[in-house]
Amino acid sequence: MLKTERVGDNLWRSTIEGTDRLNVTIAATIKEQLSEQLVNCGYNLVLDFQNIRFIDSTGIGVLISALKAARENNGNFQLANVNKEVFSLLSLMKLDKVFDFSK
Repeated sequence: MLKTERVGDNLWRSTIEGTDRLNVTIAATIKEQLSEQLVNCGYNLVLDFQNIRFIDSTGIGVLISALKAARENNGNFQLANVNKEVFSLLSLMKLDKVFDFSK
């Protein structure tokens, strides 16, 4: 589900592939893979949302968990290429003030 590549000296980018949803159906798998990637990447990871068109509360929980793990380990977790519907939901929940967004 996660495809990860190095994009800098100390920065990695993961893309969720094979689905356009981050919901309860795949949340546990994504959470496990994200946790593993965060450790492998020294807690410096950009999660690319280019394929994601829908997120539910379980998916949001996965993102918050990854952000918390990165911050606890002096790392950086960012979201990239978030479409307007998903960004609107994150904004509604005031999470646009919590997460860092990149291109």
